[in-house]
Amino acid sequence: MYTKELVKFAEKSGKRVNFLERPNLTQEKFSQVIKKQQPPLVLFNGHGSNTTIFGDKIAGAEEPLVQEDVNHNLLEGRLTYARACSAAASVGKVAVKSSGCFIGYKNLFQWWTDEKWHGNPAKDKTAQLFLEPTNSLAKALIKGKTAKDAANVFVSESKKNILHLLRKGSENGALASVMLLWSNIDAQVVLGDEQMSYS
Repeated sequence: MYTKELVKFAEKSGKRVNFLERPNLTQEKFSQVIKKQQPPLVLFNGHGSNTTIFGDKIAGAEEPLVQEDVNHNLLEGRLTYARACSAAASVGKVAVKSSGCFIGYKNLFQWWTDEKWHGNPAKDKTAQLFLEPTNSLAKALIKGKTAKDAANVFVSESKKNILHLLRKGSENGALASVMLLWSNIDAQVVLGDEQMSYS
C-alpha cells in the first residue's frame, strides 16, 4: 500500500516508473531493468540484511535482489533509498564506495501495527507513525531534494510523531512506539554523496 502510493506520486510528478512486484521481484528481472533503463533513482521496500536486499520469496526462500560482492555495482552512481533492515551496514557502503548515494538503515527498521487493521493497512494509524516518514523521504527524493535534505524530512517527521506520542504518554504502547521511532532515526544513515539529487 505504501509503495503503490509512491508509484502514483511519481507518475503524477511526470517521472518514469519501473515498478517491480511479485512475481517479477527477482534478481534477474531487477538486473535487467537496471541495465536497460539506467534509472537514476532506485527505491526498495522489503527485507534486508547487512549484505543483501531481498525481493520476492521463491520456493519459500527470499530472493536476493542486491548482494554484496555479487551485484552491488548495479547501485553504483545511483541515488538509492532502501526501506530495508540493516542494508546500510555493509552492502549500501560498498555499492556507493566510488560514486552515488545510499540512504538506508544500519540496524533494524522497526514498526508496530494495530492488529484490528491487519486487512486494511491504510487505516492503521499505528503503522502510519513509522511508515509515513519513510514515504515522505521517498517523495522528497522524487521531487528533487538532495539526499541529505530528504533524509532530514524523515527525521523531522519521525520527531513530530515522537512528540505527538509523548503528549499521549499514558496511552497503551505510546512509550514503546517512541522508543522504536527513535531507534529508526538513530539507524538511518546517508552514505556517499549527500548532495546528490534526482532531476
